[in-house]
Amino acid sequence: MKRLFLINNAPFLMEVLGKLAYRAIANGDECVGVMSSKIAEYKKKKYFPVEMKFISKIDWCIGNYQDPGHPLGHAPKKEFGGLSWREVFFGFARLERPDFDYDSSLEAVSQVYQFFEFIFEKEKPDMIISEPPSDLFNGVAYYFCRLNKAPYFGLMSSRFEDRIDIYDLETTCSKYEKTFREINNNNISDKEKQFANNFVEEFVSHKKLPSYLGSEKIYFTQFGFIKHYLRRIKELGRPHFQYFLNRRYFKKFDYESENIFKNGFWAPLKAERRKFRIFSQKNVFRYLNESDNNQKFFLFPLHLQPEAATFVLATYFCDQLNTIKNAALTLPLPYKLYVKEHPSAVGTKSRSFYKKLKQIPNVVLISANENTENLIKKSAGVITLTSTLGMEAALIGRPVYVLGNIFYSYHPLCRKVKNFEELKDRIAVDLINKPNVDNLEDINQRFIISYFKNTIPGTITEAVLENDTNNYELIYKYICQK
Repeated sequence: MKRLFLINNAPFLMEVLGKLAYRAIANGDECVGVMSSKIAEYKKKKYFPVEMKFISKIDWCIGNYQDPGHPLGHAPKKEFGGLSWREVFFGFARLERPDFDYDSSLEAVSQVYQFFEFIFEKEKPDMIISEPPSDLFNGVAYYFCRLNKAPYFGLMSSRFEDRIDIYDLETTCSKYEKTFREINNNNISDKEKQFANNFVEEFVSHKKLPSYLGSEKIYFTQFGFIKHYLRRIKELGRPHFQYFLNRRYFKKFDYESENIFKNGFWAPLKAERRKFRIFSQKNVFRYLNESDNNQKFFLFPLHLQPEAATFVLATYFCDQLNTIKNAALTLPLPYKLYVKEHPSAVGTKSRSFYKKLKQIPNVVLISANENTENLIKKSAGVITLTSTLGMEAALIGRPVYVLGNIFYSYHPLCRKVKNFEELKDRIAVDLINKPNVDNLEDINQRFIISYFKNTIPGTITEAVLENDTNNYELIYKYICQK
């Protein structure tokens, strides 16, 4: 079997994929590493077996790309297939590249499209292993997998501590909902029920957080920032310098490295700007008091941006300011919409963003430090793009109105809505006919077990440690069985 690994700049995950590639080769499978950028090649190729075949998208484009706009070139037979501007948008939005115009966008897509057309014609991979589609490169790879009926497996950290999610669809694992419908409380053991109950209690109270959240530490102090930035220079200095030396040859075909290279110079300024915002925006948020206890409200959690949770999983709703405005309009009088900032996003948004939010009459901007569990319990429901807070709300027993595509939306208390008119109607129905939560414990047990049964033991962030305890043979076998 031929396993194709997509090698990009994702932190921690490439170390995991490299160790899986070692297992694949040990099991007699053929492995191909496909590198999305030169900086990814310089940084991450070292984690993969030297016996692998490596193909650089940049090197291939330099020698083979057919530029439709070139006088001597000619357009490939299927220049863009069934791709839409969505793949362009979520790729470049995550890269923070607003300078891409129409022509450069089409050229970037054309490069990636021609490259994967070649990969599938020449290499004929039996499967692709990477992260869930989260940028242009992975998105086009996923498109070609569907076109050629080849499985695409995306690995990511689970909401369960020390577990890994393996998606076989763009936004979820197809087995979650299937397992949920197949199991009932008669075929769940008492041990499983106790595990599910304990998880729900710890998850909604934030007593225990997923392991990947530990890697999201933010350096707020000046000393902490300097220490962090010096360490990053040490880690990234060589690959950035290697790219700089040959940049004139690569940059036409390497929008990812160009983004990383340019943003590297702005990183200190962005960090200092964020520190200033955190200090200057202390009075922007409101803390709730006893007089708020009788308020009727729905809760909307803000997202950190740019991230796949918005640009990929909720593409058409990722303009959070307009989404909140429209969501607020759907609420019946006298309900308010409490908007809670994400703890990791404090300082990332401008004061004008919050000012415009607060100008919406029934919107209340509340602090990221407010107790989430209490807020959910006091609310009439949660409106969200894809926030994990939506999963917390469903487990607590509140209706959740999901605008994006997220794995937990098969929970019976989640309502997947396609537009704001539907959101308005669903809210109105639920306010009249309150959702039945008498059997919530049973539902939650089935939900948690159905999710848990389709994850695999492991911790992605542990792959960089010397005492890595992940069982890569087990993970690899699990992927092959799917």
